[in-house]
Amino acid sequence: MSREQEALWLDDLFCDGQSMYGESWACRVTGNLDVDAVEWAIGQIVARHEVLRTRLTERAGEPVQIVGATESVRLAQLSCSPEDLPGALSRVVAEPLDLDETPIRPWLVRLSPTEAVLVVQLHHAVVDDWALNIFQRELMHLYRSRLLGRPPGLEPLPVQAGEFAVAQRAQELDPADIEYWRERVRAAPRSFPLPPDRPGSADPPHRAERYVLTVDPELGRAVRAAGRVLRTTPFTVFAAAMAALLWQYGESDEVIFGTPVSLRGTAAVDDMIGYLCNLLPLRLTVSPSTSFRALANATRAEVLGAMAHRSVPFSHLVRMSGRKADDGLPLLCDVFLVVDDMTWEPLALPGLAVERIYIPPVRAKCALIISLVAGEDGGYTGYCDYDADAYEASTVARVAGRYAALLAKCVAAPDETVGHLTGLPGTSAAHPRSTALSTSSPGGT
Repeated sequence: MSREQEALWLDDLFCDGQSMYGESWACRVTGNLDVDAVEWAIGQIVARHEVLRTRLTERAGEPVQIVGATESVRLAQLSCSPEDLPGALSRVVAEPLDLDETPIRPWLVRLSPTEAVLVVQLHHAVVDDWALNIFQRELMHLYRSRLLGRPPGLEPLPVQAGEFAVAQRAQELDPADIEYWRERVRAAPRSFPLPPDRPGSADPPHRAERYVLTVDPELGRAVRAAGRVLRTTPFTVFAAAMAALLWQYGESDEVIFGTPVSLRGTAAVDDMIGYLCNLLPLRLTVSPSTSFRALANATRAEVLGAMAHRSVPFSHLVRMSGRKADDGLPLLCDVFLVVDDMTWEPLALPGLAVERIYIPPVRAKCALIISLVAGEDGGYTGYCDYDADAYEASTVARVAGRYAALLAKCVAAPDETVGHLTGLPGTSAAHPRSTALSTSSPGGT
């Protein structure tokens, strides 16, 4: 296994079959879907990408991945009413995927003879967001080829996921990278400083629920414009606003949160489905007198540093931090920010009306993940997936609303201080900021 796969596989061993790492790709289909063509197309994708027919298991005491033979694919099918669809989809994505058997399971949920939802369950150990884009692109191409009776015409992959893992394991981690992260994670602050609404179980996994935050097109355009003014990316603007938000809730003048970073970057792996991603922490110092411009510059430097040293797996960073589960604190990062500005090829299948849908996870990976997905109108949809065993929906709505309001203030006035933007000028660690925020209404600042 790659180092990143091994970390997820080990985590799964402690979850008693209830993996935190279930992913899904889904679309709603209206029209006469050719089920045989869908099964054939998915089967071709599985045959093409070895990782989708790979068992992650243990052999002679070592974690390994074993590529299986190419087999035909069959959709698991069920029927439900449109009213029962959300519950049915939740049950589908909650079905366990045993990595010792298969990392993928496709479903067809029938709503009527001409309406259905196609769902593909995948384990995170075999896909990242880029891989889901590849899956969608190839599914469209292969389904169309089958209907038209044309050969697929896809070029052979230069590298498979197993070969990537072998090459990665052949190289030792760079001591300079390890030393960089040793300093960044030492004595790290609490990642999500908001106290839980209720004590949750210490044993993972916890229930997940989703709150949807809308970043309207006007604010989305303002974020991009601020990025140009600050000479940085939209991600850095979103991340700097996240740092200001966490500082607003916390008692320390340091904040830390995580973000996924791609391990891709060469043409050899750009068309390969696999988990080529690492989670990395961003650690920043914030004070009331820090301007948002200065915070954005510091965030940009932190992101560049993380990217330059991205080869050290997150599991190594957790161990380097020295924090243990019995410390009473989450391990290193309990809040993550994801910004998906990827340009996806529009989803289209011949003779069908299709719409990509996003199914909420059923198990929480951490306290809070805010995933901002760019829309065609210039705005973003923010999927706030949170630990429902620890936090109430109203609490997450309040946090999300405050983040959107703070983001708008930051991009409108980048030279204002964080203390002024948050409405907490002169705040110090001696006066916990979270106390002042705890009674605010949803969306308040």
